[in-house]
Amino acid sequence: MTTFPESSSLFRIALSKIILSTCVALPCVFLGLILQAYSGTAVEFSHQWVPSLDINLVFRLDGLSVLFASLITGVGVLVQLYASAYMSYSPKRISFHVYLSLFMLSMLGLVLADNLLLLFVFWELTTLTSYLLIGFDYDKPVARKNALQAMLLSAAGGLVMLAGLIMLGEMAGTYSLHAITQSPAPLLQHPWFIPSMLCILMGCFTKSAQWPFHFWLPGAMAAPTPVSAYLHSSTMVKAGVYLLARMLPVYGQHELWQVLLCSFGAFTALWCALLAYKQTDLKLMLAYSTNVILGQLVLLIGIGSSYAVTAALLLIAAHSFYKAGLFMIVGNIDKATGTREYYDLAGLKSVLAISFSAAVITGASKAGLPPSFGFISKEYIYKAGLEFGWLLAAAMLLVNAIMVALSLLILIKPFLQKSHAKSAAMQPVENQRLLWLPPVILAVLSAVVPIALLSFYQGLIITPAATAMLNSTDIKTVKLWTGFNLPLLLSGVTFLIGVFLYKAYPVLNPKVNRFVAFFGTGKDHFQGLIDATVILAKQLTRTIQHGQLSAYTLQFFFILALILLVGISHIDQLPAVSIKVDYYELILAAFLVASAFVVVKSETLLLSVAALGTMGFLTTLVFLTYSAPDVAKTQLLVETLIVVFIAIALRYLPRSRAVPKHSRTRRGVNAIIASLVGLAVGLVLWLISAAPLDPQLSQFYALNSVSGGHGRNIVNVILVDFRAFDTLGEAVVVIVAALAAIAALGRIKADKLEPREGEP
Repeated sequence: MTTFPESSSLFRIALSKIILSTCVALPCVFLGLILQAYSGTAVEFSHQWVPSLDINLVFRLDGLSVLFASLITGVGVLVQLYASAYMSYSPKRISFHVYLSLFMLSMLGLVLADNLLLLFVFWELTTLTSYLLIGFDYDKPVARKNALQAMLLSAAGGLVMLAGLIMLGEMAGTYSLHAITQSPAPLLQHPWFIPSMLCILMGCFTKSAQWPFHFWLPGAMAAPTPVSAYLHSSTMVKAGVYLLARMLPVYGQHELWQVLLCSFGAFTALWCALLAYKQTDLKLMLAYSTNVILGQLVLLIGIGSSYAVTAALLLIAAHSFYKAGLFMIVGNIDKATGTREYYDLAGLKSVLAISFSAAVITGASKAGLPPSFGFISKEYIYKAGLEFGWLLAAAMLLVNAIMVALSLLILIKPFLQKSHAKSAAMQPVENQRLLWLPPVILAVLSAVVPIALLSFYQGLIITPAATAMLNSTDIKTVKLWTGFNLPLLLSGVTFLIGVFLYKAYPVLNPKVNRFVAFFGTGKDHFQGLIDATVILAKQLTRTIQHGQLSAYTLQFFFILALILLVGISHIDQLPAVSIKVDYYELILAAFLVASAFVVVKSETLLLSVAALGTMGFLTTLVFLTYSAPDVAKTQLLVETLIVVFIAIALRYLPRSRAVPKHSRTRRGVNAIIASLVGLAVGLVLWLISAAPLDPQLSQFYALNSVSGGHGRNIVNVILVDFRAFDTLGEAVVVIVAALAAIAALGRIKADKLEPREGEP
């Protein structure tokens, strides 16, 4: 993996300041754009990129992208600051900041892109940059393995999603995301509507770690803690959620959309809540709880009501604040104690006093206690669930109760219980200001926004974003206190069940472990699939790539004949062709047939090579006869080189000059396949000769060779200008073949193989 030079301390300090300054400047730039968007002025940048394919660099800032862009840049700055202290002793810290900055820019491009194909480009860039971050400690096998796992799943889902985006763009007649979401009604009856939906959902589910793809996200914990804080709170895992929110106006009216999102979202939340509850590593607890939140977000988008959309928007912001803060706090615990294991931690309140204060507020937001940001989001989740049905509300109550238990597990035992022998060795780490300042800022935001800035947040985020998602102005007003009602009662019940689950954790944890082990976590199944794929690939390699050149040639020509014959099998009768044959053409054909016959029936290798070369030189005459001197020259050179190389190689073959003989069966198979190829090619040429010649292409080249390519030799202009990349590819093939020939001859010389007797 590439790293950047770290030797010069001056270079290191300068680059660190440049990166951090850039990251700090990004939120300031976006603040100006957000205020411009808030004032009602559209913010859009457009530049033609590949206009022939309708691929343009179009970036658009609206309510939904304002939410994600502000979180990506705001939380990103805090993570960068935290990482500058957390990674201060790492020799690769500059590389880390560069990767993290590229990740941030990729996510920004994704949420701002207004072209479907441009969105896919940034989608895959987030996959690539997350691979670099997850596998940052590449000297550890687990980091390499988990990084590859995340990339395989995300990239595979992204390729399926690309098919869906292309279908959507073709259905709508435009690849502009804004144009598609503004008028989605005509798409509903299109035959590609459901296939495009399923393909896009596959990409979103793999990216946002929905069941059965949920396991890659906890595996990403192999990354350093700042990566986890950023990855889980504001970036890659919410890319799928963002795209689902974008596509709600397009697919939200279809019943299948609601069924799939509600089913997968609810099951992901419930199952991953159990997986989070069974963990003893605090970082893994937080990781699986991210899966829970992602499941809830997918569920809310699937419901698609005004309450559900409002709850989703609140939950996205609340989760970003408390999850990034909690990951940083767990990182401080790890630095202070050298462990994240629940049973080995206690008495950290005196060592991490400031982190404890931040943990109280962020933990309260995670548990949904008033007046935190998490409390408001949980209230609106219950409102949306009750509006949809009691069963869903009950499922969310259980999920949220487990989240309360997790918050208490992360807060009480590590900080408030008395120290014991295992936790005695603790190091003070809060002398580094940047290790506690970012989580404190996030904790303050979790408390201040719902208390003092809720109306501003409503106008800046909720109303514009919900309008973009619903294509409606019927947006719910967000309030911290809505009176004594059923959602508030459910919140109280949630807290009581959560306290019970916390108290019963030592008893229930082994039972949940056994229950989960019975079904498996999904990671083992995926690894089994990878292992089976490797075994199958090895078996196919042994079967197909056996090293016999003659068998490869036989397979190639058999498949070629099969494709050609199947392609023309629908023709009932061959069209009539008027062919005028001159005497010299008959002579050339006769010599070609005779040469081919000699190649087949020759008893010696030299005679076969001579006959094969004769066929090549006769083919050169054919090209000259039909006024193709450039092609004839190329053919002449190629045939000359082939004869020379074969003659040189023959000197080092075994002493016998006889042509190796195949069995009668093999010769019969060869004859049949050769006859099929000849028949197929002959029929294709017959059909081509019967079809009328379309002069448009030749006229185009004739008209544009001088003005476009500045050349009067049309063939040369085609090769150099109109088909430049094809010509480059052909030249590369020739060069590679020449290098291979040189290597082969050099190996022969190095092995000191002697020529056959009687030859120089």
